[in-house]
Amino acid sequence: MSAASLALHLCNARGALDGLAPWLTQAIHTTHARAAARLPLGPLDIVLRAGTQVIPEKGHVGLAPGPGTLILTVDPQNPALAQNTNESFERMVAHELHHAARWDGPGYGTTLGATLVSEGLACHFAQDLFGPPLEPWENAVPDALQSHRETIRTLWSDPGYDHNEWFFGTGVYPLWLGYAAATQLVARYFAEHPTATSAALAHDPPEHFRPLV
Repeated sequence: MSAASLALHLCNARGALDGLAPWLTQAIHTTHARAAARLPLGPLDIVLRAGTQVIPEKGHVGLAPGPGTLILTVDPQNPALAQNTNESFERMVAHELHHAARWDGPGYGTTLGATLVSEGLACHFAQDLFGPPLEPWENAVPDALQSHRETIRTLWSDPGYDHNEWFFGTGVYPLWLGYAAATQLVARYFAEHPTATSAALAHDPPEHFRPLV
């Protein structure tokens, strides 16, 4: 496979994606082409499958578990999937493609700080490709960075942080706090570096962002 090449694996032996496959596969290829024109993307395997473990408000979810691989899950029974408001599915694909590019650089990250940078850059990259509005998780906590500054500073280099608590509201923090803080952190970086882009920063180390917390 050449740089930025894509192998799409459609998991549809039981027909769960019948009727949706043409749209979804076209959306993946189109978004990949747009992203590859900006991002340092290497060869990718993308798995497209049906399932119910998705974001309820969207009907889909993405995962970039490691270098060269994306897993995209859609729920054909969720009406939000077909509505695809504001190109929701394509935005998710773009978000995960930025993660894929970052895996080939410093990696997604194992600490709170590194994860915030990876998620913030991916959120902004989807915005760069498709424009506003923000996704619900990106502005879920308007003062996320300010109100949790000291905790983020303390846990920045901590690999023992609870990812689900920070990003999915499973503990004491509000739902999607991590995504909101990540979006705000990268926005703060752009405010100080107006010529920077989320694509150009795909391989930047997390420590470049730490002073902005």
